[in-house]
Amino acid sequence: MDMKFVVKVSGKMYEISELVTKVSYTDKFNDGCSKLEFSYINDDLVITNGSGVSFIYDGANIFSGFVFKVNRDSKKEISVTAYDQLRYCKAKDTIVVKNNTVTDLVKKMCNYFGLKTGTLSDTGYKLPTSAQDDKTWLDIVYDAIGDTLRNKGAWYSLRDEFGSIAIRDLKELRLNLILGDESFVYDYEHEKSIDDEFYNQVKLVSGNEKTGKADAYKVYDSKSIEKYGLLQYFEKLDKNYNASQAKAKADNLLKLYNREMETLSLKCLGDVRIRAGSSFYGQISDIALNKRLIVKSVTHEFLPAHTMDLELMI
Repeated sequence: MDMKFVVKVSGKMYEISELVTKVSYTDKFNDGCSKLEFSYINDDLVITNGSGVSFIYDGANIFSGFVFKVNRDSKKEISVTAYDQLRYCKAKDTIVVKNNTVTDLVKKMCNYFGLKTGTLSDTGYKLPTSAQDDKTWLDIVYDAIGDTLRNKGAWYSLRDEFGSIAIRDLKELRLNLILGDESFVYDYEHEKSIDDEFYNQVKLVSGNEKTGKADAYKVYDSKSIEKYGLLQYFEKLDKNYNASQAKAKADNLLKLYNREMETLSLKCLGDVRIRAGSSFYGQISDIALNKRLIVKSVTHEFLPAHTMDLELMI
């Protein structure tokens, strides 16, 4: 194990790897900033809120961010919580979206908060014009990512990559890795559900300015309805949608939602390549699983040994 832990306090740099007693890193897919929690014992070094933190493990850049919480107990152990740059984007604002893509919004966000950008994939899809009022910048971007998925069928991840804000197509985050009951996994939990985010009929309604009436677009899966009962998704579309766009969106939504929601949690040996949004092949014989899985959230524990808890989307 090779660990490099550096903090910047009042303009001075300190290497504290030998002082750290606990360290964990948590990352969630399109659900806020990543978090680094660590503890150390030292009377002389006082880490303060706003201090910079960087963490490298076995040569991999794990985290770069800033301290937001410091706690000290009677045993003189100091516990620190740090977040990446996306923490600053939890601020609420009023933002006009006009002829913008997700990529455009992220550039605006980073420019507003003075954040460094890295790889910004071109998401392509032009979002409908809207005024986003009293929402956080993160929620606005996440909503835009969802709109892009429903209309274009492409999924993107917003994340901080060691101090640079990035937008990544999930296809870019596919790992050549297998995890399973015969490969690094020592415990798991599996669930299937149609109780949330499952629809086998999609109905979209759009106002028609020429006729003055509403146009309805409906697609469904009769076999799924026979099996599960009719579960309908309904949405009122912006007037700018034409018939072909509305039909394409309905088809995309049915494809997206007409399947059982499966969740899988794994406890396994750690791999520094795994972050939220990345994917790998999962193989678990008891549930006949042999497919690519997307990481919804991951918590890495680095001491005394590197392990990780994964929540996955199937």
